[in-house]
Amino acid sequence: MGLREGSTIPGMMRQAAVPLLTGLVYFWLALVTINATQSYAGIAPIWPANALVLAVVLLRPRPQAWAIIAFGMLGNAVAVLATGGGLPEAFLYPAINLAELAIAMLGLKSRDGKRRVLSEPRAVVRVLFWAGLLAPAASASLGALTTWHLFAHPVGSALLRWYLSDALGLLIFTPFFIALLSGEAFRRVRAMGWWQRAEFAGLLALVAVVTWAVFFVARNPLLFLITMPMMLVTFRAGWLGTKLALAIVAIVVGVATMTGNGPIALLVHGADMQTYGVQLYVAALLLIQMPVAATLTARQDVVDKLRESEQALRMLAARSPILLLSFDLQGICERVVGTNSILLDRDAADLVGSSFAEISAEGQFELRCAHNAALEDISQSHAAEFRTVHDNDAWFEAVFRVHFDETERCLGTIATIHDVTQRKNQELSLSRTASTDSLTGLLNRAGFRARLDQALINAASGALSIAVIDVDRFKLINDNSGHQVGDIVLREIARRISGQVRASDAVGRLGGDEFVILLATPNWDTVQEICGRIVAAVGAEPIALPSGGTLRTAISCGVARYRQDLKIDEFIHEADVALYEAKRNGRNRVVAA
Repeated sequence: MGLREGSTIPGMMRQAAVPLLTGLVYFWLALVTINATQSYAGIAPIWPANALVLAVVLLRPRPQAWAIIAFGMLGNAVAVLATGGGLPEAFLYPAINLAELAIAMLGLKSRDGKRRVLSEPRAVVRVLFWAGLLAPAASASLGALTTWHLFAHPVGSALLRWYLSDALGLLIFTPFFIALLSGEAFRRVRAMGWWQRAEFAGLLALVAVVTWAVFFVARNPLLFLITMPMMLVTFRAGWLGTKLALAIVAIVVGVATMTGNGPIALLVHGADMQTYGVQLYVAALLLIQMPVAATLTARQDVVDKLRESEQALRMLAARSPILLLSFDLQGICERVVGTNSILLDRDAADLVGSSFAEISAEGQFELRCAHNAALEDISQSHAAEFRTVHDNDAWFEAVFRVHFDETERCLGTIATIHDVTQRKNQELSLSRTASTDSLTGLLNRAGFRARLDQALINAASGALSIAVIDVDRFKLINDNSGHQVGDIVLREIARRISGQVRASDAVGRLGGDEFVILLATPNWDTVQEICGRIVAAVGAEPIALPSGGTLRTAISCGVARYRQDLKIDEFIHEADVALYEAKRNGRNRVVAA
């Protein structure tokens, strides 16, 4: 009889290797578990071996399922014989485990259950029913009757121990083995940046250290402490971290209790009761973490599906002024969806194959940084703002997020680009408002200081000058005519000062009746000429008042020239000293420092 079409001897050997390896690993797990529990009244708090077979069955094609289960049960029988069991136990116990696995397989071997066991709310309910209730309940019933028949053990206690042991084993270790055997754990870790990997390893290490400390070091029962790092793992590392952390806790708690360590062994006497304590504690942790992790994973899956769905992208782009771009790992545009005219009025075909520099010469650095940040930190989006001055003088925001295929392989990033010119203009307007004096419209103290700081960054000696101005006898104006007239005077003086300076100069009001001017010219004669014109312009004409009267005013001005050895406060102080000199010399004049 020949081989079927398309089949090969190496392929058949690989298919046969999976059941054989499953049987060998099952034998080793069963052997270790039985030997570890024989000295502990033969009680295993958690039975992980069945979870291995179930994980392999869920990951492999259905035709291989029964072969995998059969080899697993063969490993079970050999382990029973190797640990001193007789032929009845070597036949009956594997048969009972086979029934358990068959029930769990029939309930969980569905088209969407292979790689998402306990990762979605609906899957959680299904897994709890089949792997946490029905399958272990059936095997526990048969196991309890068998144990009673062979060893005269009480049916009730055997039933409860068997059920909790198998249920916890399936619920905790099936997702754990699936993550390892499917390569999910390695893919997720490989897709992480170095900081995320360090955080992931640190969180698992924290769970292990806290659990070890609670069960091997602490003298008081501090079981609640383990919940805190477990919850931290769930929120920071997701369902993958929760799978690994639960397995770590289950192993440490079981080993500690069986060796007489930890709060459970301290508080509860008798192997049976200690076993129940371990099982109930691990079950409580499982029931706390599992729904939270599943809900978080389901939410993230929904977000990922919406983001990666071509139809959703096109619907979003068609109804909003957004341009969607897909980039490969090197930052080359591979796909464009949406209102492509938003970016420099180019067609989509012109953007495909473009680098960041070709998409926007002015924003290429910001785009590249956000793209790289998204690849390094896959947990969140990364935004970049850039301006296109030469083409259409607009502001754009690009939001990048990493993009995976269905096998969790990183393909690059997806970016949404939209026009934020209106928002930026509003922000600039608010910024100007924050730096503007509400009475005169000039720069306020903070605004002028910021302008001065910027001007002094690369200023040479003599390139800048500061003029400080004070209204002569302004207190008398307020006292005799009122603050309303005083405000009118200040506004008019501010207007006259502004009318005498150049566009490159900056005028500010420091407060009260004190004004300041930053003069951007290296010509000292020009500086003094401008200051003289300002003093003359303020005193030349009286200020008209709403009452119909007029008020003549004058100002004093002190001006100083910048030197590179001067600090900002020293620079302003020199102008202040010159101002005081002008007031002492009779006011209504300019004095140069």
